[in-house]
Amino acid sequence: MSANSEWDTTDWLTSARGLVHWVGQQSPDNRIMLLLRHSHRAIISDHSAQFSTELTDIGKQMSFEMGKRLPIENPARFFFSFVPRCYQTAEEMANGTREAGGEVTEFEPLAILVAPEIANDKVWDALQPDGKNVTDFVNRWADGLFGDMIEDFEDYRVKLIEDTLGRLSKESGPAIHVHITHDLALMAIKRILLQRPVGYEDREPFLGGICSAIDSDGSWCLYDSGVHKPLSMPEY
Repeated sequence: MSANSEWDTTDWLTSARGLVHWVGQQSPDNRIMLLLRHSHRAIISDHSAQFSTELTDIGKQMSFEMGKRLPIENPARFFFSFVPRCYQTAEEMANGTREAGGEVTEFEPLAILVAPEIANDKVWDALQPDGKNVTDFVNRWADGLFGDMIEDFEDYRVKLIEDTLGRLSKESGPAIHVHITHDLALMAIKRILLQRPVGYEDREPFLGGICSAIDSDGSWCLYDSGVHKPLSMPEY
């Protein structure tokens, strides 16, 4: 099967296809941000593999295909967790963007996209290695149920917004920012922007995520799970 056919028909890419479609409908005058879960990887069965598991071949191919489909009118900036699967996703997406004729002007790891600061490794016992209960974990963390074993959610919220939406707001002109992270940070920002606890249905498949945009009048909007709505920029 060709890469184009894989992109068009693979089930776990439904969210990614929706994101690309939405971004393609935005005005070239807009500032756009995508915050994505990394691409396809092997199942993680043990926490010891959390920071070493890489992308599968199909994960790399579909990252490249997604990068090819982003608009090329404006410069693209890529930010990512240094964990291999996130770095590889960003690298392949950036290569796809260049292949399509786009310009990549920044390619930078961001610590906030890795994980919150952990003071006690026992906190990981509450999160399944493959992340299937990540939404429950984020809700418990936001509600303070892990105490001082993990970075305070409010402190993390401020840094996460500053390095994502805040960074986009400082752009002087049209641009596309692509942030590649893990579902832990992605679910955290969903809880922040949706202003409610997250549920299992909020978890994103590989290459799924959220988008936001700032139009020429300075108005913000958010795209999540097929829904487009105005966004009030959170304070940070």
